[in-house]
Amino acid sequence: MADKKQENCISPAAADALIAAHDGDTALLALYLARHPGADDETAAAVLCRTRAEIANAREKLGRILRSEGEREKDKPFYPTDEPIEYEGKEIVDAFEKDRAFQPILGELTRILGATPSRAYLNALVDIYDHLGMPPEVIMVLLNYCSDEIRRRFGNERRPSPRQISEEAYAWANREILTLEMADEYITAAAKRREDKVRIAALMGIRGRELSRTESKYLESWVEMGFDDEAIAAALDRTLTNTGALKWPYMNGILKNWHAKGLHDAASIEEAEGKRRESRRKNDPAENVDLSELERIRRKVSGDKT
Repeated sequence: MADKKQENCISPAAADALIAAHDGDTALLALYLARHPGADDETAAAVLCRTRAEIANAREKLGRILRSEGEREKDKPFYPTDEPIEYEGKEIVDAFEKDRAFQPILGELTRILGATPSRAYLNALVDIYDHLGMPPEVIMVLLNYCSDEIRRRFGNERRPSPRQISEEAYAWANREILTLEMADEYITAAAKRREDKVRIAALMGIRGRELSRTESKYLESWVEMGFDDEAIAAALDRTLTNTGALKWPYMNGILKNWHAKGLHDAASIEEAEGKRRESRRKNDPAENVDLSELERIRRKVSGDKT
């Protein structure tokens, strides 16, 4: 019996999410439900010495913070709504008063903004913590990341808006960034992508301005496909030669065609193009004409004896 699969065991990913949530009631309920999957709130409350309201809140939060191995539907990622979720004033006050984890988050946001956060910012914080289930320490990293990005793009006087913070938080939630290690990996990768885009943009003659969202997506996709700088430069040269201008869709088509053929560096592209030209030359009737025979026929027709 020792090797029998324990179907009610909590997965490592689920355990990580519960630890990151810093919520004892939710973790306790998760353990209880792992042993008693069909238990209702009343039974769980009696066994765990909690009120039914506390168990109901824990069950609701449990459903939101679990992210892996069937705990969350993979085809239903989080997306920000057109309008931020509006929490009642009492809900916001309760969140800040009942959960001590909110105090350092609020303090960090106040420091970043240089002023007391407005109701819209408080709404965003409650939504990120309560709806997305993001751990407090990750939220603080998120706030600083948003601040750094806005300052980098628009200057030191700019501050992230509630909407910008919410959108970035949902992007992190979709990537299941729930720990400091994962946040650090994401930020490091984002910095690398930014460096790559700046370098390639300069290669293409784009300097001194921010890339548009569409331009940025093109550059990111080319890097993700695995092209080196020389290959991108070759695609740019072909685009300018054939169209007379930087036509992003045209250049993207060239690179996607090379990607489909597994060609990602200038040397392999040139080799493949050379073979294609040689094959075309061999199959072209005009290339296979016997020049001496052509000259004999010309002389015969013209009557030239020499």
